[in-house]
Amino acid sequence: MTLATLDSIVRRGLIENNLPIHYYFEFLVHSSTCLRELSFDTLKIVNTISLPVSEYGSVDLPDDFVDDVAVCLPSGTTLAPLPRQEWINPIRVHNPSTGVFTQPPNTGNQAGVDDSFFWGSAGWMWYWNVNDWGEPTGRFFGAGGGTQRGYKVIKQRRQIQMSFDFAGNSIILQYISDGQNVDSASQIDTRAIQCIRAWQEWKRSANANNEFSPEAMAFWSRKKNLRARLNDISVVDIKNIIHNAYTGTMKN
Repeated sequence: MTLATLDSIVRRGLIENNLPIHYYFEFLVHSSTCLRELSFDTLKIVNTISLPVSEYGSVDLPDDFVDDVAVCLPSGTTLAPLPRQEWINPIRVHNPSTGVFTQPPNTGNQAGVDDSFFWGSAGWMWYWNVNDWGEPTGRFFGAGGGTQRGYKVIKQRRQIQMSFDFAGNSIILQYISDGQNVDSASQIDTRAIQCIRAWQEWKRSANANNEFSPEAMAFWSRKKNLRARLNDISVVDIKNIIHNAYTGTMKN
């Protein structure tokens, strides 16, 4: 894929508008703002980063963090995703003696039942549900299949808090960026050039705050074109979807 840079897009805008280099910073600000907006729902830039876990199970969020896609543990060549756990206390716990932050305590029943309850001490519950040959006959109800292990994103702390029993020195975070950790050398998909140029022209016009102005309509049109260009579905794929939606039956 051929990529462009914000610098080249900005300079293209200056040349097309016959403006001197003194307007460079204004065009660069408009371009980075447009990139931020496009990253939310169109370009969908997902960053992957390895982050250290502190002694009390917290992870500092990147400066450009908007929303989490996945928090994973590396497992060989694969990533093992962890579930979100909304029961995790957002207030940090500190040791009253030393004053340092510590891991949240395990109270044993934050989200219903502890993981080890059914699987670590369930032998006596199964004892009464076996036949004469020692085979289980069922009638064991209420066992949970989930886990309490996981994480919670706490934006007011700008951190991710891991569950009480997390064991590890780092996590892999996949997240949506706000597009603001960019500079003039940041690489952009070339299919987005005209969309960013339309945003520049809109924000430099007298109708910068009017979303129904001709300049704004030009930007929305370019954004639709960009989304269509980024969609990789083909005619063959569409035909295959239609064909798979039909089933034949024999008639006699």
